[in-house]
Amino acid sequence: MHEPLISHLEEILQKRLAPQQQAAVDAHLSGCADCRDELSAMTSFSQVVRSLRAPAVPELRAGFYARVMQKVEEQGRPSFWNLLLDPVFGRRLVYGTGAMFLLMASFLLATSGDQPELAQTPVQMISQPAVTAVSTQSGFGDDVQRDREQFLATMASFSE
Repeated sequence: MHEPLISHLEEILQKRLAPQQQAAVDAHLSGCADCRDELSAMTSFSQVVRSLRAPAVPELRAGFYARVMQKVEEQGRPSFWNLLLDPVFGRRLVYGTGAMFLLMASFLLATSGDQPELAQTPVQMISQPAVTAVSTQSGFGDDVQRDREQFLATMASFSE
């Protein structure tokens, strides 16, 4: 597209050209087929766009803004507990809780194996005096009733 059309394209499409400008544009279009074809395509496109425009701004009923504000105030801000009712978040929460449960259960199972030296050492130090700890250490845990009685006797006779 050449200069006379480019500088006045908006006015040409809206058909608001002054008579002098219209004469210059017509003179150019009569001699330039490329500009004439391009302007014809733009004019038809402009008419299609104008046909899609709404005929008029819709008139709002009285109290429209008041009703909108009332609904906004009624809905208010959602509660934290509403988040738990959201299906996507609830599903993620269930999966996360299950994964945490499995991790904790596997940790407890891994650490609660047969480790008598760790489990019995603090009890032996408290329940047996220093003299008898060496002599009865091998039998500790064999007889639960005897161990209870020994622990009770040791605690009853304890003095600083």
